[in-house]
Amino acid sequence: MKELLVTKRELDFSKFVKRSALEADYETLIDESCILIDADTKEVLVVYKELEFDDTAIINALETIRYDESTRTSGLKTRSRIFGYSPRNAIRKDFCSSTSLAMESPKQHATICKYGVQIAGLYSEFTPETYKQHHALMQEKVLDEWAIRETPFTSGIVNKNNPLKYHFDSGNFKNVYSCMTVFKRDVQGGYLSLPEYNVGFALRNNTVFMFDGQSILHGVTPITKLNAQAFRYSIVYYSLQQIWNCLPLSDELARIRNLKTQRETKRATA
Repeated sequence: MKELLVTKRELDFSKFVKRSALEADYETLIDESCILIDADTKEVLVVYKELEFDDTAIINALETIRYDESTRTSGLKTRSRIFGYSPRNAIRKDFCSSTSLAMESPKQHATICKYGVQIAGLYSEFTPETYKQHHALMQEKVLDEWAIRETPFTSGIVNKNNPLKYHFDSGNFKNVYSCMTVFKRDVQGGYLSLPEYNVGFALRNNTVFMFDGQSILHGVTPITKLNAQAFRYSIVYYSLQQIWNCLPLSDELARIRNLKTQRETKRATA
């Protein structure tokens, strides 16, 4: 694949984080498979590749799941759904578990996870050292039952027509890659902007984009649907550091039962 050298530029992140990405934020739009390399450090920053995998089953899965909708403070509506495994959350769900998608739509969930196996293969092929580091962390820190089978990922998110604002992927394993696949039809825009490197990526239909989203600022430019059937889906596969705390499932259940008993006893004696 073609290799492109880029130079990192200094940015005032306060002027970017949580604002919408714009095509004016970069000079070069990349629309071909390539490996992006830092001209100074020689580090591989991005692997962007058009895929040859049959996308029929995965698109059908994406189109037949229910998406959670939320409205940001800016008024921007977003649609997304998480998959794989989720860590404890003391307020909402204080135990590790499969995501609700696995129970609500098991066939679609299995299809999304299975597609991740193919993506993991490309991750291993194009950035073998980073993949090995990622895989070693999974083996050391994460129990097998909290890993998406045959991948180095614990979790992921599907975004539907989301022009995500600039952000860093906080909460993921450090110094490894997230792997994003994109499927789109009859849309304009929806490019991935990396303003630090003065480039954007067109992200064609059925492509994969591999990079360290925790260290590289990124956002998605506005998406224009050209007809009612148009769509832009992205699936991001990643590993959550909080999964390190997950116990075997039987122990997770015993733990939450014990906590529930303690809380009920405390309320009764208050």
